Amino acid sequence: MNAVCKAHFQSLSYSRKLVVNRMKREPTRFGRILSFNNQVLLLPSSHTSFSKLIVPSSATTHSLHVLADEDRYDISSTEIRRVIKSHFGGYQEGFTCVTVNCPSCNTLSSTNKEASNDLGKLHINLRTGYSFCTRCFLSGPWSSLASYMKALGASKLKSEKTKICPPGITQHLSQYTPTASTAEANEMRQLWNSAQPIHSLSEETLVPFLDKLRLGDLSMDTLEKVGAKINLNLEQLILPCLTTKDAPFHSIKIITPNRNQSETIEPDSGPELDEYYRVEEKNIPKQHPWLLGYHLAKNKDEVIVTATAADTLTALDCLAVPAVCLPSGISNLPLATMAFLESFRKITLWLGHGVQGADCARAFARKLGEKRCRLIRSSEETPSALQCRMKGKNVAQVLKTALPMTHKSVTTFSSLRKDVYAEITQSSTVAGVRWRRFPVLSDLLKGHRRGELTVFTGPTGAGKTTFLSEYSLDLCMQDVRTLWGSFEIRNVRLAKMMLQQFSGLMLESETREMFNVVADEFEKLPMYFLAFHGQQDVTSVLEAMSHAVYVHDISHIVIDNLQFMMGTSSSEHSSMDRYYRQDQIIGSFRRFATDNNVHVTLVIHPRKEAMDELSASSIFGGAKASQEADNVLILQDKRTNDPTCRRKYLEVAKNRYAGDLGVMPLEFHKESLSFAPRNKRTASTKVAAAAAANNNNKVNQFTSSSLQSGRGRAQ
Repeated sequence: MNAVCKAHFQSLSYSRKLVVNRMKREPTRFGRILSFNNQVLLLPSSHTSFSKLIVPSSATTHSLHVLADEDRYDISSTEIRRVIKSHFGGYQEGFTCVTVNCPSCNTLSSTNKEASNDLGKLHINLRTGYSFCTRCFLSGPWSSLASYMKALGASKLKSEKTKICPPGITQHLSQYTPTASTAEANEMRQLWNSAQPIHSLSEETLVPFLDKLRLGDLSMDTLEKVGAKINLNLEQLILPCLTTKDAPFHSIKIITPNRNQSETIEPDSGPELDEYYRVEEKNIPKQHPWLLGYHLAKNKDEVIVTATAADTLTALDCLAVPAVCLPSGISNLPLATMAFLESFRKITLWLGHGVQGADCARAFARKLGEKRCRLIRSSEETPSALQCRMKGKNVAQVLKTALPMTHKSVTTFSSLRKDVYAEITQSSTVAGVRWRRFPVLSDLLKGHRRGELTVFTGPTGAGKTTFLSEYSLDLCMQDVRTLWGSFEIRNVRLAKMMLQQFSGLMLESETREMFNVVADEFEKLPMYFLAFHGQQDVTSVLEAMSHAVYVHDISHIVIDNLQFMMGTSSSEHSSMDRYYRQDQIIGSFRRFATDNNVHVTLVIHPRKEAMDELSASSIFGGAKASQEADNVLILQDKRTNDPTCRRKYLEVAKNRYAGDLGVMPLEFHKESLSFAPRNKRTASTKVAAAAAANNNNKVNQFTSSSLQSGRGRAQ
């Protein structure tokens, strides 16, 4: 990673402390007594500050979104190679990593020194410097590995004079541990111990159970090879994620019949998605890097990568090529998981899940190296492996239809044919994720799609940032992984605004316990922040965005706003120079959105003109902004006869996908900082309003109803 990304990211785990500090300084509006967990808490009056009531907790909440300063290091891939070579004496070049003998493994066993053996190797990612050993699971950021190499170099200099022991790498890097709680670890152990091995069950017992999972055609041999167990009482097929045949496992996948009869499928989502809702798959722990089936594929040159355990079992049963299952499905591809896939020269991505799965497969191929990746496009003719078998198709023949990830600048209609058919038959899925808080906007734009550039403008002080905060939060609550870059408003204030929109509560008048409930749920969202403020160089911003897309699989980026990347004005630059510079920046964001298949929302201020109503030509600069954009959204703020009252609405001035133009009336609700219509408010706001009338049950209602109903699955 180049010398621009240090401290470019921060998560809510850091921001929430600053939000609390800001709330302490702001007076609240109500004074009352609230009973919480059988304890009487005095809520502050209008003259009492939070600092007298809130006692900071000593517990530290672990967040998956934390990217600490030591995780980001100013170093390029060339420098990584140079440093590794100078300290380790050489390295093995890979597709995404450089590989060296793991110092920790090699001190335990001399057999790990074989260069051809992938086990006992430390993989250093060339983009981030993150290191991971696929045998002892030693891992850490580049800064930790650099400190080890520095200590190793110092010990070599001292050893020339006196004999001293070299430093241990475990003093700097630590063993990878999944984010599993004690309850998850106990649950995994209990489920595994209570389950029965496959060989102990008769065929009369096994086949009816597998039929419930749509796996009735699986052979006993395949289930035994993966080390499966069955719990007949709980109707669970338990699959361990092994790195070697005899090694202990650190995670399990559980397949059970889907008992949720209320689960519905989108009408245009495609028939190949139907089977994914017939069974449920669960990970314990929820977040981990291990691949199901890896122990059967580790010494092979080719592997099939699937998104579900059922597809992996089907591929193993039907094909000679080994198959593995991604730990998080199509959600994301962790850096540690990429280390396990480093040894394969040919990777076939067969993720299923229709259009969404194809988009994720392309993103994963860019991370893994497009030259070694092939793609099976999910469609009615070539659905998932499980669907192929259930429809009587020859799975081996479908595998032959995998196409290489060819040059992105050259294509033919033959390669576009299936995408065109998907555009016709799966219109709602191709249209993207619909906004739940803004149904009128969904009707106009049809949805939020990857690979597009949206230009957003509006008068100063009209509420552009406030609206975009809720606009992006709506999508993020549907698992659209979002990166926010606000150069005008600091992340603390932005996070506070999002918390209020997320909860529908005026947090200044709430207790610390209520804030913790809201913040804990908000931390679960895939929301990330760029730690920029004020004037920034566009190259630094683009490199930080590229890092986030690579590491966190970001699919939506909000940049507020473009003027902060144009530099300060000086006598050396004419107005034409500023326009040309703006056109260059817009072109860079357009290419970034297309090349990385992410949606970029770019805020551009309008010209300072005395206009009652803005149009696409009101955007500051030349015509390139409106030409390059797929969507142009204008927040109109019209004056009325009453100077204290203004009429606001969102105008869709350009819509390249559907062509529909129109307006969406907006009504601002100050208590929740929301522009969503009152009759279309999210469940979180409704429950929060009900909870405000019943203080004794506020926290319980918010936790059980508000946040769970507010979250949803992306279409």
